[in-house]
Amino acid sequence: MSSALERVFQTAGCRTQQQLAEFLGISQSSISDAKRREVIPAEWLLKLLRDRGVNPDWILTGEGVHYLRSAESEEPVFPAERVIEIRPPEQCSAQELINELVRRALGERMGCETS
Repeated sequence: MSSALERVFQTAGCRTQQQLAEFLGISQSSISDAKRREVIPAEWLLKLLRDRGVNPDWILTGEGVHYLRSAESEEPVFPAERVIEIRPPEQCSAQELINELVRRALGERMGCETS
């Protein structure tokens, strides 16, 4: 099993593919497919981010902080006070663009404006 998938199991608190499938609201065959392809779907990362405050970068790479917030916290993952400036996409780093996509998926505002 890939390290990234092991981190998904760990943070979801699941021991079996069936448990993880139930947690993610998907079929067990989707877990098997992701394991075979060695790919973690973005929807899984968003679910772990929303429900557990897990850092998607840590899931994928094993580096950096494990959590962006406590799972018990009601504080948004990307608080509005973190907005520093708004720039066009071509002036943003790849990481800033990824952060903006995640922010938009969560329905909160931060960082780089992508028109």
